Amino acid sequence: MQRYFTDYPIQKNVSFLVSGNNFHHLIIVMRSKVGDEAEFVAKNHKVFIGKILATADQQAEILPITELKNSAELPVEVTIACGISKGDKSEYIVQKSTELGACHFVFLPTAFSVAKWPAKKINRKIERLQKVAKSAAEQSHRNYVPTVTYVNSLQELKQLPAAFKIVAYEESAKNGEHTQLHHQIEQMQSNSTVLSLFGPEGGLAPNEVTQLQDAGFTSVGLGPRILRAETAPLYLLTAISVYKEMR
Repeated sequence: MQRYFTDYPIQKNVSFLVSGNNFHHLIIVMRSKVGDEAEFVAKNHKVFIGKILATADQQAEILPITELKNSAELPVEVTIACGISKGDKSEYIVQKSTELGACHFVFLPTAFSVAKWPAKKINRKIERLQKVAKSAAEQSHRNYVPTVTYVNSLQELKQLPAAFKIVAYEESAKNGEHTQLHHQIEQMQSNSTVLSLFGPEGGLAPNEVTQLQDAGFTSVGLGPRILRAETAPLYLLTAISVYKEMR
C-alpha cells in the first residue's frame, strides 16, 4: 500500500484534505478512486490507513480509519555525513541509506573532494536531495523523512552533537582493523545518536582523520575490502541493523 507524508495532525475518523504532489501521485499516478485506501503519516509521525471519500478541485478528502502501530525506524538515530562525490552519487547515498534507516544526512567539502557545489546551487541541491529522501521514505514505509543539510567545513561537522562519533577510514581496513566498529555498535542503546563520516572518492586525508580523532571520533574499518564512497554508508547501516534489529 502506498504511503504519503502529510503536514496534518491526523486523527482517526476526522477527515482531512490532500493536495499538491500527494494528490497528483495518489489520483493521477496511482489512479486511485473514491473508496480506495492508502497510508498517511501524520505530522507527529503516527501512521493511518485512510480511505478516499471524494475528489474535487485538485484535492482529495481522506478519512483515517485505522492507526498502524508498527514502526520501520532503526532503534538508533544515525546521521550519515559524506564528503561531496561526483555525479549523482549523493542522490544514491540518500535514497539507499533512507531505505536502510538513516535519520539525517550532512554533505560537506573535504580535502579530496573532486566535485564542488557552487554556493548559489547549494540550496537547490539540498532541496533535490530532500525530495529523494521523502520518496525513499515513502517507498520503504518509514515513519520519518530524513533531513538533508550542508555544512561548509569539517570544523562545523565536528560541532554536531552525538553520543557516538565514528569516521570510516580505508587505512584502518587495509591495516586489518576490524574490532572498533563491532565495539561501537555493541555499546549503542535504543535511541542512541550516531554521527558517521565517510569520505568522497579517494577517501579522507590523513590530517582530516587526525583532526576528527582529536575531536572524539573513533576511526573504524568497514571489513577487509575497500568500498566505494556510495557503498560505505550502506555497510554501516546494514551492520547496525543486523546487530540491533535481527539479534
